[in-house]
Amino acid sequence: MNVKIDKDEYLLLDGLIIKTHVIGSRLYKTNTEDSDTDVLVIYNSYGDSDIYYPNSHQLQYDDHEDNTQYIYTTKRQFYTNLFSGDSTINADVIMFSSDDLSDSEKLNTVRTYNIIKSFIGLAKRDLRFIKKGKSKLFHVLRGLYCAEQLMDNVLPDLSEIEKMGSVTEYDIQSLVKRVDDLRSRMNKLFESGELTMYPKKPIFEAKDSLEEKIIESNNTKEFRY
Repeated sequence: MNVKIDKDEYLLLDGLIIKTHVIGSRLYKTNTEDSDTDVLVIYNSYGDSDIYYPNSHQLQYDDHEDNTQYIYTTKRQFYTNLFSGDSTINADVIMFSSDDLSDSEKLNTVRTYNIIKSFIGLAKRDLRFIKKGKSKLFHVLRGLYCAEQLMDNVLPDLSEIEKMGSVTEYDIQSLVKRVDDLRSRMNKLFESGELTMYPKKPIFEAKDSLEEKIIESNNTKEFRY
């Protein structure tokens, strides 16, 4: 969920910006002349609330003059929402907008159980809109494609996603079956240990053996009674 802020509050964040990423239709190159511009902004914490409150809700400012929507997230929020699977947008940023990461580093970061589950969930959700006559076909196809590629240990190709924007013909039953098949495969990969909750390799260099153990412990499965 995004919490809307006004212009005065938006201006308070101006000096805290770390990096910006264009997201949405302009990232996928499926935008039209009337499409707005969506921008994800990573910013330094505004105050101590970022330390004391586990807030995953991001801030949203709608700049109607420039037809631009800004989504503000701290670095902690970004990775919390990424690894919890709350936002496929954050996975898109890693896969398609992170120039400082190699392809293998990108794949290691996003090939996790919750992120793949999120892409499949996106497709399953928007299949309901297709059934009601409100086409969300692009998001269904994008979600299924990204989930399948990641399970195949392959980084999704942005040019392939762009092509999905022009697809108009589809078979609902085949899409429903594909969702079920991918969910089944994902769960089997997780049970076998092929998929983990967090990246298999650390996404940053641990400073010592203790930090290595702390990082590794995130992928340790709890004992089931």
